[in-house]
Formats: sequence, structure tokens, C-alpha cells
Amino acid sequence: MHRATTGGQLMNEFWTVMRRWRDFAGRSSRREFWMYTLVIVIASFVFGFVDAFLFGGFEPLSEGETFVMPLVSFSNAFSLITFIPGLSVSVRRLHDINRTGWWLLIMLTLIGLVLIIYWACVRGDEGDNQYGASPLVTERLPSR
Repeated sequence: MHRATTGGQLMNEFWTVMRRWRDFAGRSSRREFWMYTLVIVIASFVFGFVDAFLFGGFEPLSEGETFVMPLVSFSNAFSLITFIPGLSVSVRRLHDINRTGWWLLIMLTLIGLVLIIYWACVRGDEGDNQYGASPLVTERLPSR
């Protein structure tokens, strides 16, 4: 069953991951992982443009001159803030398909990156697995 996603739901998924930044146990659904990833990609583009605008990235350069982005920038700060939450949601996503989070290390190879993307797209295990209850069951529970 497909559910339409509104901007509010998209941000809700993002903030759910941010709140669970230190939770490397349990499982995360495809929806939680990919909605978080979508916000990260959009925000990264926005911060990149803001940085380029503020730090002169759109200014014409003289011949032989190169543009160097400052170390302290909005995009770098955003990357630092979202690195650990992104790592934790990736580990939980692997847990959802009954894989250990250590598999993320395979991303250091090109083939491994393709494998991780594939696993991020695969439907999670139905029911409980060694990492906990299905996130789809807990997503359907009414909030109190």
C-alpha cells in the first residue's frame, strides 16, 4: 500500500532520525531511511548554494585563480551535524534486512556501495528478527 508523503511527514521522518541519533539498535524502515536521505540531499544542495553565494562561489574568477570554499561553512556544519544520525539510520536499515551494521564498511569499495544501495531498497524482514520487531508494525501503532 502506497501512502502519499506531505512535506510535514517528510520532515517528521527526518526529525525522527535526528532524535534517534545514538540508537544503533533496532530497525528502521525503507521509508524512514529514504525520507531522511531525501531531506539530506535537498538540504545539502541548498546549503551548497548558500555557501557559494555567501563566500563568492558565483563571482567570476581571474585567469589562473581558483575558488576555495572556506573550512567553516553551512554545508560543512550540516554534514557534521547529520553524520552520526545518518550512520545510525543506515545501521538500523541493515538490521531491518537482518544484516549487521558492520556491512557499512563495504561501502569503501565501489561494488560495496552498489550493494549497500541495493540493500537499502530491499523490503525488510517480515515480523521480528534478531534485531527487534518490524518497524512497519511499530509505525502503524497509534501514538498516545
